[in-house]
Amino acid sequence: MLSPQMLVADLLDTSPLVASLLLELRVDCLGCSMNKFCTLEELCSQYELELENIICKVQERLNIRSN
Repeated sequence: MLSPQMLVADLLDTSPLVASLLLELRVDCLGCSMNKFCTLEELCSQYELELENIICKVQERLNIRSN
């Protein structure tokens, strides 16, 4: 389940589509060794991205519907 506390590494493991999204967002998570410890919420804070917007983009990429 997608949440702000999801680790970036776990998110990347879900689908290659997530990697392409992170590349489009121009974040360094793909090559960063800290992605095993960094949450989606921390990523957004670090890059000054709006968490809700990023969650929506990931859901769209993965075609996940919110409850």
